[in-house]
Amino acid sequence: MRSPRRPTSALLALCALAAILSARHAHSGGAAERDTGAPVPAGRDSAPVPPPSCAGGTPGADDRCGLGHDDDCCASLPVPGGTFNRLNDPRYPATVSSFLLDRYLVTVGRFRRYLDETGGPTRASPPPAGAGAHPKIPDSGWDSAWNTLLPATTAALKQALVCDPYGWPTWTDAPAANEDKPIVCATWLELFAFCAWDGGRLPTQAEMNYAAAGGDEQRLYPWGSSPITPDEAAFCCQGDGTSSVPCEGSSPPWNLLHCTTDDLAPVGSFPRGAGRWGQLDLAGEAYKVTRDAADDDRPLVPCIDCSRLDNHAALRVAHGGSFVAPGYRQATTYRAPYETNGRHYYVSAMCARDPSGP
Repeated sequence: MRSPRRPTSALLALCALAAILSARHAHSGGAAERDTGAPVPAGRDSAPVPPPSCAGGTPGADDRCGLGHDDDCCASLPVPGGTFNRLNDPRYPATVSSFLLDRYLVTVGRFRRYLDETGGPTRASPPPAGAGAHPKIPDSGWDSAWNTLLPATTAALKQALVCDPYGWPTWTDAPAANEDKPIVCATWLELFAFCAWDGGRLPTQAEMNYAAAGGDEQRLYPWGSSPITPDEAAFCCQGDGTSSVPCEGSSPPWNLLHCTTDDLAPVGSFPRGAGRWGQLDLAGEAYKVTRDAADDDRPLVPCIDCSRLDNHAALRVAHGGSFVAPGYRQATTYRAPYETNGRHYYVSAMCARDPSGP
């Protein structure tokens, strides 16, 4: 038995109403119903795809980083290009193009995600040749000759990440309380590999120094010229907010006697120390390694998006001081060498990224 037909007049009225609604939708900017399977352009109705290290939403790789535990651990902020003097020294001018720099140091949780997803960086799963390159610096990506310098297996890598005789490594084989602290005891090669896998790269020495100095503002510290205090950075074994004795002007191992595991704080614990473009921990916490070699530590001149590559170098340039270093080492005028294959409890990284689009 057929269903009774709708009256013709009612059908016409429904058609007219549908046409009106469709016209209003189109006028308001709604997409016409063309191909329901077509992807929605990023930036309109879909959220940006997070970097691989934050895709799982696990502790230290989620949206609970920073002092308020309410920020994206993988947040990356734009740094507009410009010209400045490296190390605040007019003998070393440099020009850098616009780039992005992560707000936070690489956390234990993000590095754990890398190992869980790939097993690497190991000789069995090294980065692809050329990965992590600066788009304006030829031959700046991963060199396959480095593969032999990586740990043989994931198990060997995890064992090596517990490098510290003082009991201060942040890595634990199972997730624990350190997931939002910086990963330390990783080699320069492993930090390079992480940033490449995460869709970024290590910043050049010029880029890291530029971001910390606020570009042409030539800041002595990322926050300005005011003297460093425990409110701006984790330094001098005061990251936990306590200080038993002053260590300014002293050198390890004397001040290490007063350190605790709490002096290396969760990333982003010092918002008063933010740089000009919003990055945190540009001073203190852990030295930030860069792409540049340091066997010859003279800054390149001239420098337009430059980097001293030297893939066979034994040393690399690191900036920004650490939680055990005295205040003067946190300044933008200071840098330190770091062994290419060395492991230290006071060294980490902050990934750079390149703007998308033309």
